[in-house]
Amino acid sequence: MYLSDREAKDLILEIGRNMSSAGFVAANDGNLSVRCGKDEVWITPTGVNKGELKDEMLIKVRISDSAILEGTWKPTSETEMHLNAYRTDDEIVSTAHAHPLNCSILACAGIELDLPTTLSAVCICGRIPVIPYCCSGSRELAECIIPYVKKYHVVNLANHGPIAWGKSPREAWYRLQNAEASARLALGLASLGRLRPINSDQITEALAFHGIDMTPEGTVCRVDSTADLEPAIPFSEFMRQLMEKK
Repeated sequence: MYLSDREAKDLILEIGRNMSSAGFVAANDGNLSVRCGKDEVWITPTGVNKGELKDEMLIKVRISDSAILEGTWKPTSETEMHLNAYRTDDEIVSTAHAHPLNCSILACAGIELDLPTTLSAVCICGRIPVIPYCCSGSRELAECIIPYVKKYHVVNLANHGPIAWGKSPREAWYRLQNAEASARLALGLASLGRLRPINSDQITEALAFHGIDMTPEGTVCRVDSTADLEPAIPFSEFMRQLMEKK
């Protein structure tokens, strides 16, 4: 059962405001789309801050041939990228693309995010590959995500930013949020120089317990054991070890 036009548009406006207030976009960054039928989506326009979206700005587009069905505004130049996600996987109901800082840092550095840090990183966003650079709005960009759609929950567009998809608008948005939280955590751990990861058995247990259908490609890095980092050490001891290295 697909969302009604009213439900789809309301969720785009809500998530757009959340995206803006969370600092995931600047200027007219990012775009959102929500499926409202087997062959129809509502999508955001080009040139508008996602926190300033209005009902009349949204455009209904046909998935199969990109035809505009309703609306007078020009759709985002990355419409084809979003439509290709739906064309690749019929179960997708929403896509969300933004430029949050920490994910964008990894996109520009060419670093895939695969650290088994938290259960959220394991179960919500999973492994986030950096896919080859393509010019924003180009046919090449639209096509580059196709091999990744059924394998991952989120991908990071090189020198650009992440796009997530899901079986509901909030699932796509939550995956995007979690990707940024996981990127921020990973960069913080890198500056600390220490990680006690969730091990392979714990990853398997978490995915099974929560009923997460994660592909092997989409699963975070598996490590056999964390025994050498058990138990946790006091911060004072960590600082002592750190100072001894200097």
